[in-house]
Amino acid sequence: MISLFRVPQELVPQAHLPEGARLITLAGNAFVAVAFVSYEPGSELTYEELLVTTPVWDRGRVAVSVPQIWVDSEASKQGGRELWAIPKQLARFGEGSSIAAVAVTGGVPLPGEWSTSGWTAQRLDGRDVRTRMRLSGRYRLVRAAWMFPVGGPLGYLTGRTPLVSFAARDMRLTFGQAP
Repeated sequence: MISLFRVPQELVPQAHLPEGARLITLAGNAFVAVAFVSYEPGSELTYEELLVTTPVWDRGRVAVSVPQIWVDSEASKQGGRELWAIPKQLARFGEGSSIAAVAVTGGVPLPGEWSTSGWTAQRLDGRDVRTRMRLSGRYRLVRAAWMFPVGGPLGYLTGRTPLVSFAARDMRLTFGQAP
């Protein structure tokens, strides 16, 4: 499940951007994608995560950067931080989460399988890391109603309505592969 939001640039965290990278903006707004992903058996690890990504301009190309991400797996947390400088933090998901909640309804399938490839651009603990990535899956357009607590880490998204939302099936995400 992924939703895209338009957010005033000054509200979007930027400490995760490597040297020289900058948010891609339009009329003073950045685009913020929020996703809830469940990695199921067949994945390297089985866990859930909630992440925020932003498109950035880095080294003459478009990349994505992850300013905030939570996982319920210590192994995922450590791997993401060590390998790709992705600032994973531990969290529990479900009823009563202080980070976010989402309700999804409807669904219009998009034909075929969709894929994209590119780069992530990250800074964590003074270390800049750029990694190739590839994402593919079958998608459907959905309606998503997110709830972000005002005092929570995603409070800057409180009250915002997604521009578009998708649910994915048979999603595959790989890092370190040639795009």
